[in-house]
Amino acid sequence: MAYEISISKKTDNTGRSELSLRLRLGKVDQQASTHLFVNPQHVRWENYVSSKGRKSKRLVLKISRLKTDEVQHTEDVKKQLDDLLEFIDNKLQSTGANKVGKGWLAQQIDEFMNPHKEDDNEEAVETKKTSFFELFDLFLDKREISQGKKNQYKVFRRILQRYELYKQLLNPEFKLALDTLDENEIEEIGEYIKKEHKLLKKFPDIIKAVSESRKPGERGQNTVNGHYKKLKAFMRWSIDKEYTTNNPFRKFKIQKDIYGTPYFLSLKELKILEAADLSNRPALAVQRDIFVFQCCIGCRVSDLKALTAANVVKNEIHYIAHKTKNGNPQTIKVPINKTAQAIIERYSDPKRKSLLPFISDQKYNDAIKEAFKVAGLTRNVVVRNSLTGEQETHPLNEVASSHMARRTLAGILYKKYKDQSLVSSITGHAPNSSAFARYRDIDEEMKIEMLSALD
Repeated sequence: MAYEISISKKTDNTGRSELSLRLRLGKVDQQASTHLFVNPQHVRWENYVSSKGRKSKRLVLKISRLKTDEVQHTEDVKKQLDDLLEFIDNKLQSTGANKVGKGWLAQQIDEFMNPHKEDDNEEAVETKKTSFFELFDLFLDKREISQGKKNQYKVFRRILQRYELYKQLLNPEFKLALDTLDENEIEEIGEYIKKEHKLLKKFPDIIKAVSESRKPGERGQNTVNGHYKKLKAFMRWSIDKEYTTNNPFRKFKIQKDIYGTPYFLSLKELKILEAADLSNRPALAVQRDIFVFQCCIGCRVSDLKALTAANVVKNEIHYIAHKTKNGNPQTIKVPINKTAQAIIERYSDPKRKSLLPFISDQKYNDAIKEAFKVAGLTRNVVVRNSLTGEQETHPLNEVASSHMARRTLAGILYKKYKDQSLVSSITGHAPNSSAFARYRDIDEEMKIEMLSALD
């Protein structure tokens, strides 16, 4: 008799892969899912010699001495897997190999995993999830948010895992827990987030245990505030679901985000960009046109990329902002001007699902910077360094990005009509949004107009 363990393509919401079990015994050759999930980084192939003297390889679970939450999970899975194999062995002895029918292995796994299936309802399963990170995964699974937002929460989860490992260097027994989290620990988490890029150089085993696709860099206070808000949302959910009564955010107040003076294209500069001769660089011209279109619509890049021909209704673009679709969803209707209409017609393609030929977000931002440079839009602007808080001067083309299109529309319209409610109806900001103030620039011309009212 031989068992073979393999990794299937099925994954859970944490990115763990399901283990598949294969049973070989005489004429019996069956394979079934185990319903056990492990981090793919915690498995490895090892060489062994079979009972028939053949050299072969088999998949085994790796156990590390560094007791991370993920390592503990792998240890638990290994124990369950050993118990499962013992259970199947006993069943084989009592049943007899000659009586093993189709689907027998899957039935035994189901019986092992659900010994009291009639009592196994969703509520009972959820009450078993008691650890901080298990509850965080459940919270994330239940939240109706975009995949992009979900990915941001997963990044934060990994930061918290690394924070826990860092704390265990001094106190091996330390564990993040809902009931003991207080304002002092929240402050510590914030300081860790700021210093993590330095700490990981000093303690490289931490990043090896809980890795990132991109190496963590310096983070400013606004980034920390964003992670605080994620933690606050998780704690609020945990209280609502009665997993805890502890609310450390009663005493801990998140700082207000600080932003510099917004910078955007003037109407004249937008026309210069639109008219720039990029005939010798057709690929760049396409992305320039998409940016000009975005300036005419004023939507976020995530909403821009989601647009299809179906969003064009008569002479308007209709869409629901992805950021608010699960909170206060409202259809934003933006009239299509001549410039936007020309771009839609220029790139019309019934075979393409998206309205315009988009590329990746990063390549789009790179193309915007290059198009600005070619068009000569290189005036200096004052920006706030998000890490130091200090004011710095940079050429416009170096700080240009897709979000500048949104600021450009808001800035140009507000400057001309000075009506926040009217402009907000096009950009999708709430009429009383404090965030809107970042997109408008009360410049010298407006000051002169206001004071001239006294003449």
